[in-house]
Amino acid sequence: MTLSSLQQISVPFYNAELYIIEHNGQPYTPMKPIVDGIGLDWASQFVKLKQRFSSTIVEITIVANDGKGRLMTCLPVKKLFGWLMTISPNKVKPELRDIVIKYQEECDDVLWDYWTKGKAVNPRKTTPKDRENLRHAVSNLVSRVKINFSDAYIMVGQRFNVKSIEEIPLDQLCDAVEYVHGLILTFDKFQDHAPVDVNAIQNCHGVLQYRLIEYHKGLESEVKRLGGKMPEYPTFNPEDVAQALMSRILQGKQMMLQLHYQGGFSLELVPKDAVMVDANNIPELVNRHDLVSKEQLPLIVQNAMDRLVK
Repeated sequence: MTLSSLQQISVPFYNAELYIIEHNGQPYTPMKPIVDGIGLDWASQFVKLKQRFSSTIVEITIVANDGKGRLMTCLPVKKLFGWLMTISPNKVKPELRDIVIKYQEECDDVLWDYWTKGKAVNPRKTTPKDRENLRHAVSNLVSRVKINFSDAYIMVGQRFNVKSIEEIPLDQLCDAVEYVHGLILTFDKFQDHAPVDVNAIQNCHGVLQYRLIEYHKGLESEVKRLGGKMPEYPTFNPEDVAQALMSRILQGKQMMLQLHYQGGFSLELVPKDAVMVDANNIPELVNRHDLVSKEQLPLIVQNAMDRLVK
């Protein structure tokens, strides 16, 4: 087979350039660019390929960008996922873990899309409905912190290194929502007696529900790929989810309720080690080891003596 009779496709994938080449009417891919792209040692992976995929690997001459042909070990694209699953993300260097997971989740699909469609379809592209919870969170931030929408979206874009929220990948949308809610809490710390935002509490169920649904989608996709069958799609009662979430957040917390004469109320969390003090329980509190240290006792005694002599 001559080079001119081969159909070769260059495929960009993150910071690597991969290849697909036709062999006996089927797509094959050179393995060294993939191994190098992940950051693994080629020599050890070559031994693994020889041992586990000896019946499917072939040596094919690939034309590189410099126009020179190089003989490379290639694996059928349909077998690539099997090889990727031989790599455990928990056993590689920590700095390689994320890229290993990205290759396992996307690499074989991207190569197959290029072979069948001439381009890769990004499975992480989001729809307006996907971004609905993020827009609600941003609206809450704008109304709570009193900034404009453009500044709010700029902060989100800078955090996720994108120009617009439409570019945030689907698997990072939940993180974006949590980031915006974190901004709200951060700004709240600089406001005295900030009232509880009822809208924020009501939106909590949406964030949790979104995460559960996205997890279920991923699980369903994997089960179907393995030939299994998923149970019925789960349903969630927003009120139950919000109640459970807020109960967990406030469990064991002390709060002070303030009723305003003009109507409405505000809640303020009290530090865990704080206590209510009145004239009658001061002697008892002084005797508590968990509240008053021995180093403070001389000062307390001195203040008491000063009162007595006046």
